[in-house]
Amino acid sequence: MSTAPQPPRYEPQDAHPRVLGGLGAALALLVALGLGAAAVFLRADRPAAEGAPEATAFPAGARYQTSVEASWTAYERDTRAHLDGYGWVDRSAGVVRVPIERAIDLITAPPRTGPAAGREGGGP
Repeated sequence: MSTAPQPPRYEPQDAHPRVLGGLGAALALLVALGLGAAAVFLRADRPAAEGAPEATAFPAGARYQTSVEASWTAYERDTRAHLDGYGWVDRSAGVVRVPIERAIDLITAPPRTGPAAGREGGGP
């Protein structure tokens, strides 16, 4: 009795060495082209002359002040005026704005007693 040879348990047609070699070569070619393109783009970003200033340098000075800086300066000035000055919040209700330092003094002062206690500060 003769037995027929058993076929392999894998598909011999799936992995041809030529196909794998071609895919590897194509991948290597794509990587080389990508690196070459990146080198071209990086060279384009360099300054034209060696003595030229760097393109990313931002000179300092009032001439180059941005609108954010100007707005922030005005905001700081207005805020400082509110924090350091007196003013009415609601005149009809008798609510006033006092400087921060004065408010801290009024709040941390010991409670006063006597006829002047109701006029200024009195504590909490």
